[in-house]
Amino acid sequence: MTEQMTPRSSGPAARPAPKPADAPAARTHRLPPFAEAGMARAKQLLAGTAPFLEQARGGLARVKDTLLPLALPQAELADPLSGLSAPAPSADYRRVAARGYALIILTFGVFGGWAAFASINSAVIAQGVVSVESRRQVVQHLEGGIVAEILVKDGQQVQAGQVLFRLDPTSSLANYDSVRAQLDTLLATLARLDAERMMAPAVTFPKILLDRASSPGVKSAMDDQLAQFRDRKASLEGQMGILNTRIVQGETELDGLAREKASAEDQLFYCEDELAGIQKLSDKGLISKPRLAQLQREKARLQGVIGRNIADTAKAQATISEMRMQIQQLMQKQQEEVAQSIVETRQKIADLGEKLNITENVLKRVDIRAPRAGIVQNINPRTYTVGAVVRAGDTMLEVVPQNDELIVDAQVPTTDVDRLHGGVDEVEVRFPAFHARTTPLIVGQLRSLSPDRLVD
Repeated sequence: MTEQMTPRSSGPAARPAPKPADAPAARTHRLPPFAEAGMARAKQLLAGTAPFLEQARGGLARVKDTLLPLALPQAELADPLSGLSAPAPSADYRRVAARGYALIILTFGVFGGWAAFASINSAVIAQGVVSVESRRQVVQHLEGGIVAEILVKDGQQVQAGQVLFRLDPTSSLANYDSVRAQLDTLLATLARLDAERMMAPAVTFPKILLDRASSPGVKSAMDDQLAQFRDRKASLEGQMGILNTRIVQGETELDGLAREKASAEDQLFYCEDELAGIQKLSDKGLISKPRLAQLQREKARLQGVIGRNIADTAKAQATISEMRMQIQQLMQKQQEEVAQSIVETRQKIADLGEKLNITENVLKRVDIRAPRAGIVQNINPRTYTVGAVVRAGDTMLEVVPQNDELIVDAQVPTTDVDRLHGGVDEVEVRFPAFHARTTPLIVGQLRSLSPDRLVD
């Protein structure tokens, strides 16, 4: 349907032309509410701008084509806008249009920026199990043994370090005493060796032995080393005494040789003087030759005595030097043996010291104690009997710690891991097993994420 619009003048609005007199009277029909609303909206748009008026005409035409035939005969329909005219374009139209476009751009800009930068809260839902932070403490025994006493029952509250079980200490105590006795003997031996190395007149034992000198084992070890010290000292002094005696004998022999040499030298001096006088007389024929020969023989004898004396003196000096060297060698050998024994003894002491610590710890573990304060549960019935054999590593009971923080171990799908941040994200914990109205919502913090996938 084509409708024509006429522009409105500046004067009053034009009214519709009167109908011819001979025209039949038109029946009055009330339009439906939605049609009246459309017509009212069209009139408002026509009062605004010309382009909107044209759009309103098209809308009214569609209304007439679709809705009005249902209520009015086609012949009775009249153009309700036939008497209206489009207003002249106004300068306010451009301002209204600019404001409209600006409002549209601003609206889309604000919503676009919000959509680009605003963070939308999301959640990763996972099921978990509540447990204490330090977990249930499993009580086991490293070496095992025989149960001697049971000092706890299931459900009992215990303190940290409280004795729960006591094992039979017979074997552990025997091992400890054996290692302790060996170590005491080595400490006493080391004290005796130190005294021998320093050539001390007596043995000085360490304080660790003196404090326990009343113990039969310690006293026996000290007495044995004192006896060895006296025996070894007497043996060394005896050997050195023999050598010193030989040195004294050699020195005495040297003294006698020195006197004998001096006497022979004096006799030789006088013999040579007398021989010189006899030789002059013999040359003049005043004395017989046998007398001259006798003096010559005496001179030769004295020279022989002096020569033998010199040889004997050298021999005696060599003997003395050898004795002194033997004394030095004896002392050096004794010092070397002592030094070697000290090294070996100290090494054994170190080894036994470690072994003693081990046996001492084993003896202490005879008393099985609670690692934490908490509640006892899951007592092993196989070991809950006096005389029961506890194997190494057997679980005897569990202790649930008290006053410990609660944590939730939750299994999250691997596809959601990139949405979680340990130490940063807050979490909400709900308990579906309890009534939702009476159970409060618990807020916590995500502590950490597993570095690898876990498979049940």
